[in-house]
Amino acid sequence: MKFTANKTYAFFPDIDGNLNLPESERLSVEIIRPTAEERGEISWVEGMGRGTKTETAARYRFNTSRILRRNVGEIRNLVVADESGKEKTIRKGEELAAASFTGMNLLVDLICTEVCSDILTDAQKKILEPASSSSGTDGTNGN
Repeated sequence: MKFTANKTYAFFPDIDGNLNLPESERLSVEIIRPTAEERGEISWVEGMGRGTKTETAARYRFNTSRILRRNVGEIRNLVVADESGKEKTIRKGEELAAASFTGMNLLVDLICTEVCSDILTDAQKKILEPASSSSGTDGTNGN
């Protein structure tokens, strides 16, 4: 069996009409695929009892700080405006980790889910290759 090792790829979050924008204007997040060893450090399942011994609820948890600081590289087309209208461009995962703005929770959840998912699709991802060659995936590569 042969797997393709795509270490980084672009992720276009499905948020606020982002996928309807021209690709050059879309919010794009560089995902740095975690190693097998890192997977245990970035997410886990938490179980909770729900009243009876046979009922259990599970919650998927992320180490958000770890993911944003180590598994998110370049961010394109993300601008945050404060109350006075002053704009700040967020360009890196570390900057997003330190930011606070309306809509941030959904965006961060989408990014964390993506980093932990291990699935590539044509509609949302594009393999980041050297400028001399560029191609997408068929949805099955990169796993």
